[in-house]
Amino acid sequence: MKNIYLNIMLLMAAVAFTSCDDNLSDEQEQPGAPYVLSLGVTSNGNTTYYVVSTADLMSGTINAVGKGIEQTGYHDYQQGSNSVFCIGGMGVTNATAVVRGADGLLKEQGEFVFDSSLDGLCQVDANTMVGLELPATKQSGQQLTFYTVDANSAAILGKNTTVSVDSISTLDWPSITGMQYSGGNLYVTYTPMNPLTFETAYTDTCFVAVYSYPDMQFVTLMKSSQMGPGGSWNAFNGMVKDESDNIYVMSNSALSNGYSQSTKHAAFLRINKGATQFDADYYFDFEAATGGLKPAHITYIGDGKVFAEVSTLNPQTAADRWGDKSLKCCIIDLVNKIVTDVEGIPVHNGNGGRRFACLVDGSSVYLPVSTADGLYIYRTDVATARAQRGARISATFIGGFFKL
Repeated sequence: MKNIYLNIMLLMAAVAFTSCDDNLSDEQEQPGAPYVLSLGVTSNGNTTYYVVSTADLMSGTINAVGKGIEQTGYHDYQQGSNSVFCIGGMGVTNATAVVRGADGLLKEQGEFVFDSSLDGLCQVDANTMVGLELPATKQSGQQLTFYTVDANSAAILGKNTTVSVDSISTLDWPSITGMQYSGGNLYVTYTPMNPLTFETAYTDTCFVAVYSYPDMQFVTLMKSSQMGPGGSWNAFNGMVKDESDNIYVMSNSALSNGYSQSTKHAAFLRINKGATQFDADYYFDFEAATGGLKPAHITYIGDGKVFAEVSTLNPQTAADRWGDKSLKCCIIDLVNKIVTDVEGIPVHNGNGGRRFACLVDGSSVYLPVSTADGLYIYRTDVATARAQRGARISATFIGGFFKL
């Protein structure tokens, strides 16, 4: 079902934009070009990724003609230190790091292989990442696997398989939706989801599992009945961390992001640095503040604010399940609980519920948006919440977007 969902969303994007219409000429990579994008190109049901760099996000066309690192199979992307981790999934069981070589060009460096798929990855310090692997079903294993990974080389530094999944599988099998490090602890959000039917029967509680670092032992399971589970399947959108290492947990329980039911308002909770209980003085009912809307994807932009794609479907119905569509952009002030619409970005469809390919660079946010006349980058000025359309992208969708 989830494979069908992803393929449908990629096909919709391909229909909206096909790169074969472009009049493109071969171009060489520019050494030191700071912006890195993974261009997903889908043709005849198959997707190939091209990791490319560019110095200009606001004019011309960004393409992979004659350049780029080619990657086949399903991938997600996440930055750690000066590396972009290319994380395999849906049959791809390896992760590599893309770094900048001595010549200023991008290159792949290092690789580590896991048994099924890497469900979580977060940075704990300047040089270290921690990955989490969960068995696909109860029948396929009972132990979590934690990897300690060099953030620069992608080399595995350590592997821990001593932690049981039992503490987070009492209701149904957990689907990991986010992972963050703060104050000596690893925090993991998940939603209980039937691995065969993908039904979500338990949406009345937010769960955050806490593990110690560096020994990776289970500490406690945090629960709150103020909102539903944090994040949504495959979007890795359960948590963001601020400059003080406080964590904000987002719940949408949105049908359009894969939930089979929604029983609590979309909302945010806070975990103060290193704490093992939710902040009793903080609760932000996002749905009440917006008249019934639900955030789909979020990224932290600084000063207690997140940039978000928010579903305009109100209400969401069973027909909208897995849709990830009809999204507008907002800036959400989590501290003051204020939601501001971004002007200049059209209502659009998402990338099928996957990770949010959005770049924060100083006071600007860059977001690839699929429009009726192609895929374009939109730059939002955070201070004014106004956006301007920039470069065209010759791809079906963007898998990852970074500054390296």
